[in-house]
Amino acid sequence: MVLRPFPDEPSVQVDCPLCGSDEAHFLMHGRDRLFGRPGWYRIVQCAVCEMKYVNPRPSVEALSRHYPDDYLPVRLPEDGASTMGRRLGRALIDLRWSSYIRAVERITGPISSSAGVVDIGCGLNEFLVRLECLRGCRGLAVDVNPGVARYIRTRLGMPVFEGTLPQAQVESGTMDLVTMNEYLEHEPDPLSVLLEARRISRSGAHLVVEVPYMGGLPSRVFGSCWSQLDVPRHLAFYTPETLEKMLKRAGYRLVHTKPFGAPFSIGISVLQSLGFRKLGRLSPLEALLIALAGAPFLPLFPWLHEFMLVVARAE
Repeated sequence: MVLRPFPDEPSVQVDCPLCGSDEAHFLMHGRDRLFGRPGWYRIVQCAVCEMKYVNPRPSVEALSRHYPDDYLPVRLPEDGASTMGRRLGRALIDLRWSSYIRAVERITGPISSSAGVVDIGCGLNEFLVRLECLRGCRGLAVDVNPGVARYIRTRLGMPVFEGTLPQAQVESGTMDLVTMNEYLEHEPDPLSVLLEARRISRSGAHLVVEVPYMGGLPSRVFGSCWSQLDVPRHLAFYTPETLEKMLKRAGYRLVHTKPFGAPFSIGISVLQSLGFRKLGRLSPLEALLIALAGAPFLPLFPWLHEFMLVVARAE
């Protein structure tokens, strides 16, 4: 194993987030290619349950510095953006979340206007905005980012809790649907969050989780340059098997798993493999380059699984 410099920041040693074992073997090194910060992070695989995770990882305080205000999922809309650009962006966002809602309802059944819904790690709340528009359902958004919470509360006029799900103290057994869209891989203690999601859910309620898929072809081909490695923001890396084990420990029964791809993400992996860094602050030219880099992979799109949509039922 080649020795590589660790980032100059407070870090902590952790046990496996799935089974709690402290026995793990080295898998690979990853670095913050999105923002180009120096240093390498160790990714290990649990010797007991095969869960993959970052160890050591930045402390909670250090982690917050890896989520700047221009980090794409929490980047607030720019008032000065062109009207055409805003309309195109809005149309693509609406299409993404309309498709997501239909995919979820094919498994869970229709989401009623009176359903109790909470979205964890909501970002700019685009899912709940679309859900209210299509189904009249007003869900609760939960996010730790103060700027995001302020935007949802003041600009969107929607319910939001600034903090973590346990801090929100939602009443037990009141939720019909809990969603975590590209959130669980960021969570330092994913099992505890899933246990809390189960506590607030009715028996028979559904949990929908969308996470990067570590076992797909892109993750194997691109290795440490895979866009969804994204250390140190991504702390744990899931396969269908490890996520099912974690859901079962939290009181859920897996009912549906669907891996899927994203050409935009493939484009980032290609550019990172070519040495591009700091793609977290995209210029229009870089966005065009990503689109062009991903275009040749469009015919292979059905087989290039980078994410998975998982639906579980509260037992």
